[in-house]
Amino acid sequence: MSTVSTAIVALSALGAVLFGSGLLTLKYVLFVVGFLLFGVGSFGIQPKSPRREKKRFTVDSDELWGFEEKLQRFPPLRGNPIPAGDRVNRDVKVFLTSLVVLGVSLVLEYGLGVSA
Repeated sequence: MSTVSTAIVALSALGAVLFGSGLLTLKYVLFVVGFLLFGVGSFGIQPKSPRREKKRFTVDSDELWGFEEKLQRFPPLRGNPIPAGDRVNRDVKVFLTSLVVLGVSLVLEYGLGVSA
């Protein structure tokens, strides 16, 4: 979660410096990306309806994504991967990542005084 949050902030900062006006653009990009992740994550963490056999929307699966495969190569996970059933649900990860990204946007707004 923190790795993905850091990657999102770093890539957004790079894009904001290259294509925008620095911190102000970064604040807006992080807000939009965080808001979108919040929407996806909040739909994903909703409990399954008793009338349905499976959830209507989820990003969780038993297969590793490319980024997760790369993380499994680093210690302490190298040679000792975590089974799919023991991992934190991917929907929860997306939701928490959205809170971190929105928090960075909030710190830029109120902590550093970045405003239009």
